[in-house]
Amino acid sequence: MIRNIPTSRIRGAFHVGEEVLAEHKEKRRKEVGLVEDMRIYEDIDLHTLSPMIIDFYERTTSYRLFAKVKWKIWFKPFAAVYRMFSKRTEQINLPISSREVEMTGDIVPVSEETDGRRRPRAWVRKIGGEVCFIAIYSFHKTRERTYMNIGLPLPWSTMTGVLELNQMGSRLSLSSKRNTSKNADSGTYLTVKQKRFKLPIEEYFLVEEGGEGELHAIHKMWLFSVPFLTIQYRIIPK
Repeated sequence: MIRNIPTSRIRGAFHVGEEVLAEHKEKRRKEVGLVEDMRIYEDIDLHTLSPMIIDFYERTTSYRLFAKVKWKIWFKPFAAVYRMFSKRTEQINLPISSREVEMTGDIVPVSEETDGRRRPRAWVRKIGGEVCFIAIYSFHKTRERTYMNIGLPLPWSTMTGVLELNQMGSRLSLSSKRNTSKNADSGTYLTVKQKRFKLPIEEYFLVEEGGEGELHAIHKMWLFSVPFLTIQYRIIPK
C-alpha cells in the first residue's frame, strides 16, 4: 500500500530547469536555508549535533559546495546514455567525470498554495552555469516523527524523497530506508497525474565535521539494493 504522504504538485515539461519555478515563486518570503529551523526535527538533539551542521541546513546560502560524482562501473554506460537526456531536461543532471566540481546555486521560496506542502523552498544547484538539480524541500509529520520531504519536478511528474533523520553523536544521517519502523514513511516515490508508485531506489546521506572548518558529506544511492552512485561533498563557509 502506498502511503498518503504530502507530495509537491509542481511538475515539469520535457525541459525542467529553473523555468519550472517561474510560476511558483513566493515573493513575500526570503529563505536562506534548506530548513527554516532544525528544531522541527524533534528526534535530533541540537545540543550535541554539530553546530556547523545545524548552521548549514538553516543558512545554506552561506556555504560553498564541492562535489565528486562517482558512478559504479556497471552503471556507467547507463549514466552516459541518461546524460544525453539530462543535459536537455536540466534535472538530476550529473557529470560522468569523477573530478571535483563546485556546485553553485540559491534557495528560492516556493508558494505553499501551488506546491501543496508546508513552507517549501527550492535548492537550485548548478555546475558551470548548467542546472544539475532542482529540489524543492519541505517536511511532514506522521505518528510523532518528522520527515524531510524533497520534491524533484520531472517531465510531467514529480519524484519525492522522504528522508528519516537520525543522529549519530555529532553527525547526522538522512535516509530513505525505513530504519526505525517498517511503517515509516521513508522511501522514494514517483507521482504521475494522480497515481503514486514506490520506486526501488534508496539513498543515504551522512554529514559530519571534517576538520579545518568544513563539513564532509557522503551521498550513496542503490537501485534494487545494488549500489550505483556515490557523491562526496565538501562544504565550506563563504
